[in-house]
Amino acid sequence: MERSSPDLQAAAAGVLLAIGVAVACWAIARRGRKSGTSPLAGIRSLRGFEPEEVLKDEDDGRVVTFLGRFAWQKEGEVALVKLIAKPLSLSGLKDNLSRLSVRLKSESGAEYAFYNCSMSLWHTFLRGLEGNSYSLEVVAPASERTVNRNRPVTTAMLTETAEMHASVTGPHMDRIVGDGKSLSWLFNVLSKDKEAERVLYEDEDPEHGFLLNIDTKWRTHPDISTVPRHEWEGHPSVGELYCLAISHQRGIRTLRDLRAKHVPMLKEIYGRGVETIEAVYGVPEDQLRVFVHYMPQFFHFHVHFTRLHNTIGVEAERAHLLVDIIQNLERDSYFYETRTMQFRVRENDALHTAFKNAGEA
Repeated sequence: MERSSPDLQAAAAGVLLAIGVAVACWAIARRGRKSGTSPLAGIRSLRGFEPEEVLKDEDDGRVVTFLGRFAWQKEGEVALVKLIAKPLSLSGLKDNLSRLSVRLKSESGAEYAFYNCSMSLWHTFLRGLEGNSYSLEVVAPASERTVNRNRPVTTAMLTETAEMHASVTGPHMDRIVGDGKSLSWLFNVLSKDKEAERVLYEDEDPEHGFLLNIDTKWRTHPDISTVPRHEWEGHPSVGELYCLAISHQRGIRTLRDLRAKHVPMLKEIYGRGVETIEAVYGVPEDQLRVFVHYMPQFFHFHVHFTRLHNTIGVEAERAHLLVDIIQNLERDSYFYETRTMQFRVRENDALHTAFKNAGEA
């Protein structure tokens, strides 16, 4: 039976669309390989992303995280796409990801990249879809650990002795950072190959120096590419201030590695960090919280600077104030190496499994 002309036209259009998407994804990947950057730098829309699962719908619909894969990824690789807006409507969003226009903000040269995106005018006005603007975060390829961190899951408190740290936590960290891939994005930041425009201050000394930058969690920060730095002072977004100091020294993975010899570096991070933030944003020291996480999200020493009423990551079982850390190390160089520490982990985290296997969870 012969197909009608409209049917043939529709079929041809479908084939051309499929070819177009494939060519676009190939071009993105090829561009990344030729320029030495990640394919993430070439993303201009989400047409090549196939969502498989909604991992999270949180903050009253403001943040939605999808698990899926891009057409240019290798077999078996997955990706995370996280959309942030005020507010996000989950209804219909999954089916309309391909209609978002994307503009790159920054990319790490590894698996992380950040974008501004919005629904196209055609679909906003003619299809009746919401015209929200979004902050977009893409992780590709996404490791199993990263995927698990983005799943809703119950948590548990672990009690870690010095002995447990040596026999369980230490080997766990070795497995994560052993091949170097988990920190490749961070070394790109430290070398300023990536995100140089986000740097607020730097001391390049390899032993005592550090870099202070704008943390990607500060999503309301003025657009770095369009708003001059002198206009950042007193900007309405400083209420959500979040900056990160990253040590240039590579031998400090967590709080437990700190000794009295590191106190001068810690005092410099605190003093220069506070001074820089006040100079750039007009936020004084008495409005800042300066702290270190244990357990940290990544295993290279870094310090968080937030505005007092910004409550991200300040839970008692995780955040340790830098001024307290300095005092403890001045009294006892081995304070953090020898003490028993409690912290919270996800029950699907490999560290929780390791503690459980050791009979400690």
